[in-house]
Amino acid sequence: MKSWAMRRPTANLTIDDFMLRDMPPPEAGDGEILVETHYISLDPYLSRAMKSWKGEHPGWADGTIHGRIVGAVIESRFPGLSVGDRVIGIGRWQPVNAMPGQAVQLIAPDIDPPSLVLGALGRSGITAWVGLHLSGLKAGETILISAATGPVGSVAAQLAKARGCHVIGTAGGEAKCRHATDLLGYDACIDHGAADLEDRLKAAAGEGVDVLFENVGASSLDAALPLMRPRGRIMLCGLAQHYLTEDPMLLRNFKYLLYSELSLRAFITANYPDLFAPALEELRDGILSGRLLFEETIIDGLDNAADTFLAMLGGEGIGKRLIRL
Repeated sequence: MKSWAMRRPTANLTIDDFMLRDMPPPEAGDGEILVETHYISLDPYLSRAMKSWKGEHPGWADGTIHGRIVGAVIESRFPGLSVGDRVIGIGRWQPVNAMPGQAVQLIAPDIDPPSLVLGALGRSGITAWVGLHLSGLKAGETILISAATGPVGSVAAQLAKARGCHVIGTAGGEAKCRHATDLLGYDACIDHGAADLEDRLKAAAGEGVDVLFENVGASSLDAALPLMRPRGRIMLCGLAQHYLTEDPMLLRNFKYLLYSELSLRAFITANYPDLFAPALEELRDGILSGRLLFEETIIDGLDNAADTFLAMLGGEGIGKRLIRL
């Protein structure tokens, strides 16, 4: 059986840092289940573990890649889980995983497709909800969302519109920006590579930005700082621009943090478990009713996992990025 692992980390991740190696088929011990992998979640935060060999699962210690997966139980030695049950948990990037039964969550039968629990009904959607909640976003305010068509930004935009806000975004390329305005409800979206980015953002923001939902890093944050209204709020959700490099993050407009009395709040969703239930309630209701659009970019084949992961970090794809086995 093939399983993805990392070579000794380098400063910047490249395809040469990944390797497919042979592993013996796993066996289920007492209290464990065997799970046939159907979907692998490609999450930007995994790049940190890939470079350090330290992550949320102890198996990272030998460079073996672990991440969120969705699959079906094919053998169970854990009471309460049966063959055929659909589950989500942390497993290796490989076709079959042995996992502690208590470490997985059962996926409700009405969740279709089950990959939703890796995206809009999972950590991506919850992150969008939690970020908006912590920002104190109110009806009538203007919010700017970077990585507008990503798995977090696409959900955050729809939730913000439902709250009566003016929503603008930045994305990589005119095609993504058209997607953002035509399908996701953005009032405006600007190509983050535009030479006149700050001028175009200023025109779209009108009287200014109340909340910045930052998923990218220095370049988009720097462009937004002069547009922030006094006492505006910045929610620092991600640093996608910087995951593959250790170069310094430089800001020309750092002074606006002081001049406009801006607040910058970084947040890690896992630290707010008390907010998961209300987040999932609204997200689930929105998706099942059709009011909330979920988006997935799915690539088939375990062999494509490393290339697709690096392409995602480079900005390719729309919505949640997944490998389907």
